[in-house]
Amino acid sequence: MRRSIPLLIPVYIGAAFVAVNATAFPTSPVAAAADVTNVARPVRARWERSPTRPLRVFIEPAPKATGWRPALTHAVWAGFARWSTRDIPIRFVRVTNASAADVVVEWVDALPGKSIGKTWREDVGGVINAARVTLALHDHRGRALSDEMQRGATLHEIGHLLGLEHTGRRDSIMYPQVWVTDVSATDLWALRTLYRDRPHGIGD
Repeated sequence: MRRSIPLLIPVYIGAAFVAVNATAFPTSPVAAAADVTNVARPVRARWERSPTRPLRVFIEPAPKATGWRPALTHAVWAGFARWSTRDIPIRFVRVTNASAADVVVEWVDALPGKSIGKTWREDVGGVINAARVTLALHDHRGRALSDEMQRGATLHEIGHLLGLEHTGRRDSIMYPQVWVTDVSATDLWALRTLYRDRPHGIGD
């Protein structure tokens, strides 16, 4: 039997947000579409967890990074709560160190190119085993990202770490640029579909 090979899959989001508006979009995005590295997989990857086995999340403070403030950790944790739904068997719990975590969230001053968020996942076959999310504090021009930009990037990257891919809908948080800053009903439907389309329990 051939063994599954762990894959580290980077997913990036570009900065292209002009104004927070769920119904009217800017006509001139300030950044090109984000780059995504896709790796062929037999099935779409997802976490395989029972409701009693939550994903352990460590949000790493960055007090030495310019522009970082403690309120950002609370905003990230609120982002995880926003993705929580009773329709999927995924729950989150915060832990106090990275060694105990399934998911680590960290901040850096800036990311390569025009990206403001990046997610690395370790996929084994169709099962996600671990993930790391890196969020930028500044865009590629050195400008501090607003709270709304941070929120949009955070929600987008959490979608990736849960297994969602980019979409062509600009009203979706999974659009490869930050045009909206909240999870839509369509995003939650996509998540429910991903976690409903095959039996659970593979990773338990």
